[in-house]
Amino acid sequence: MFTAGCVRHYTPQSPWEREEYLKSNFTIHPHDVRQDLQKWRSIPIAWVGVIQETEFYEAENRYEVILLMEHHYFDWKEESFDPNKMYYPSSRGEGLFQTTWYLKKSADLDYFQNRFAPGNLAIVYAQPDTVINEVILVKCRYLRVIEHQNFRLDQSDYIPTEVPARPKNRQ
Repeated sequence: MFTAGCVRHYTPQSPWEREEYLKSNFTIHPHDVRQDLQKWRSIPIAWVGVIQETEFYEAENRYEVILLMEHHYFDWKEESFDPNKMYYPSSRGEGLFQTTWYLKKSADLDYFQNRFAPGNLAIVYAQPDTVINEVILVKCRYLRVIEHQNFRLDQSDYIPTEVPARPKNRQ
């Protein structure tokens, strides 16, 4: 029996994510921030990135997790094939960005080391903060991780309509 999935607009997974989703600007991209950080510093953004590197640091009462991600455009659509959803971010994007997430000391560290593993996808709700050597540091307000088996980068060449032609060295 063949079962078809359906494409629908992205659905936040928790009340906290929904709140961040509703107040985020989806038309600001890394190139915009690199061009004029001050203009965008106070604007909530939502970016999608593949985790490239993860570092965990233990503090007295929490863990600090630093995530380096490669930005990918996303059309904010999901395909539902019960029981899993699939996401198809674009193969294109605008370079690296980094954020920090904090975990309670009581958190299951093994679980989060697997969850934040390189190769997984992160939806990051944040505010641009700093640019260092073309890497944008953002202050994260909420972070959702999608495991590697639930997304593919080779199915979409999507570029948002608000993105003008970029230099050849950026995809």
